[in-house]
Amino acid sequence: MSPRFYLGLAVLCALSCAAVVFWPAARPQMEERRSKPESSRKTVDVNHTVSAGQTPDFLKRMLNGEIAKLTPEQIEHYVESRGRDALSLIVASMLGDGGDKWLDEAVERFPDDPRVAAAMLIKRGGRPEAGEWIARLKEHDPGNSLGYLLAAKSALDGRDLDGAMKELSALESTRMNDFRETWQSGITDAYHSAGYQGMEAEWLGMAQTPVMSGEVMKLSAGIAEAMVAAKERGDRTKAESLGRSGVKAAELVGGRGDRDLLINQLISVSMERKLLNQLHVFDFVPGDQRIVVERLGEMDKRIARIKSVIQSHTELLPTLTESELRQYTRRVQVDGELKAMEWLVAQRQTER
Repeated sequence: MSPRFYLGLAVLCALSCAAVVFWPAARPQMEERRSKPESSRKTVDVNHTVSAGQTPDFLKRMLNGEIAKLTPEQIEHYVESRGRDALSLIVASMLGDGGDKWLDEAVERFPDDPRVAAAMLIKRGGRPEAGEWIARLKEHDPGNSLGYLLAAKSALDGRDLDGAMKELSALESTRMNDFRETWQSGITDAYHSAGYQGMEAEWLGMAQTPVMSGEVMKLSAGIAEAMVAAKERGDRTKAESLGRSGVKAAELVGGRGDRDLLINQLISVSMERKLLNQLHVFDFVPGDQRIVVERLGEMDKRIARIKSVIQSHTELLPTLTESELRQYTRRVQVDGELKAMEWLVAQRQTER
């Protein structure tokens, strides 16, 4: 899957609240580098050392769009070292070119593992059998919002409004788990097994962790369309129910607040805005006591905050020393990307 890096295109996402973006280098550069044949990729010294006062070489490479790629032999060694368990097979399918053989093995050996269902939806979500894997995700991880959100989107795509309403009604008792922390841990572990050290392995893990919320984002457009249709029929009860469900879905996507991925925060705002744009500015937000114009103002302020910190952070990241990068990385893991970025900007402003 694509890297999860958030700088160049993140600014565009902050402006439009629609694009899928990555942290901290732009997606097109990375995709171009990853698509080159093996012979054209640079050899990476996984045992290099760097002075604490210098910018690590691996960070320079990653900011230049170069993602170190494991060989099939390294991936197979990782899978074997983990006893060919479900996570190692899933990670192998994400890291290896043509990873179908590992994913097929995971499906055959662990068909009831919700992580396998999620991986199938990442890799093969556009195929006719996607509905089967959504059903398995719901069955084997019933407290996870993800399965119900994807099922609701599928129902709306098929013009099955009653089916979508049924799926959305289940959201109140669920929490969102997109498995990204599991994927990231596994991918980092794979790089460790190949000899990559410390922060380099951690950043390579963060860089290549897939994000599933992009597909969920499309749900809000279907809900907004159904809201309009319900209002035109004079069915205010259904329109209000759809509005509450849509706001709940947006809330679940960005449910960890500042600690969530920036992409999830931006997608959450985009989803809610699509719904609120169908209401009068002086209507109440569905399921809330705030009025629409007030909530839109709050979202505008949040986007402005994110845009500002991303722009400053973009300039600072290539200048980090090893020591600063270590502190920054820990803050990302503990406090989330946005607060870590704000901390970095504040630190440099204090030094001036």
